[in-house]
Amino acid sequence: MSSQLDMSAFLDPVTADDVAAYPLTGIAGILAAPKRVLAGLAAAGLLVWLVCSMGIARAAAESFGPQLPALNIGSGIFLGGILLAAVGFLLGGPREDPRIAAVRRNRFVDRNGLFYQADPGLPKMDATIFGQGHHRRTWHRFRSGPTQTLPFEVAHYSYQTGSPGRSNGRDRRPSITAWTYAAVGVDRHLPRMLLDTKGNDPWVGSSVPASLVKSQRIPLADGLDGSFTLYAPQGQEDVAGTVFTPEVLRRLLIDAPEFDVETIDDQIIFFTRKQLDLSREEAWDRLSSLIFGVGAAMAGLANGPASAARFASGAPKPVPPSGRILKRRTVTPALLWTAGGLAVLVLARALLTGPLNGII
Repeated sequence: MSSQLDMSAFLDPVTADDVAAYPLTGIAGILAAPKRVLAGLAAAGLLVWLVCSMGIARAAAESFGPQLPALNIGSGIFLGGILLAAVGFLLGGPREDPRIAAVRRNRFVDRNGLFYQADPGLPKMDATIFGQGHHRRTWHRFRSGPTQTLPFEVAHYSYQTGSPGRSNGRDRRPSITAWTYAAVGVDRHLPRMLLDTKGNDPWVGSSVPASLVKSQRIPLADGLDGSFTLYAPQGQEDVAGTVFTPEVLRRLLIDAPEFDVETIDDQIIFFTRKQLDLSREEAWDRLSSLIFGVGAAMAGLANGPASAARFASGAPKPVPPSGRILKRRTVTPALLWTAGGLAVLVLARALLTGPLNGII
């Protein structure tokens, strides 16, 4: 596939007139204000903090006795506030005006004939990551236009895990998992197959949010089992070997080693637990290589003569229900870790409160 994305939008200079077309309000507007305005707001905030600290110091002096100088307490609190403000400023670092990113993004969309939605609806794809958690959300979605010969979609996606309700009248703090995904369309219906790239998660070695039955693993040639684990339903082994060839897997290791891959229906979905900055050239360079490199190769293989015998030529043929399901394990690694932790707690309590208490 020779089609590539035009990256010139990220290289052209952004003028003040370009930025002025995107007014900002709220916190974003404050952060984008000139430095002298921010400095004035910071000075006013420190002045208020000084007045409040002196009031706290006077109350402390009256409570603990006149021997505690209020001025020293107030000065200490004031200097502590300045120190915290300085640390926060240094940790924050320089911030780019978000309007510059908006200008570049819109230029990129226009020059490549793409469709863009800042806050779209949820993806209409039956992939593993889209069936997890609650409070699901998609943002910054880019879709190919009529000028692109390969249909694709790129977006951020997130969901929350844990209880969505309240506990004892208090809101529980949810755990949010965010992804960047790129979906490539094919002309035939594919079974559900999942390629787990090993090493993406340093703790468990897999970033895929599902634990699958080992009997569905497909052996990989050329020693690639050390880098990937491929799953496919029974009866779909030949399709897996056709789409996930050794050449495709080696290219994926070079171009996008942090991405896992799933096929379902007429989509090939690449996903990673990283929020790539979709307003920068670096992110789109990687995504372009992924879409028009590995993605195009896989789409060509899925549409080629080798799979035509499987799915029949002409109109796409639906995959049987058995080919659309990957069986999940009932005993997952997370459950084993939880059970192990509880066992350690029970054992520790028994040792500390039982007959061995005081001996060990």
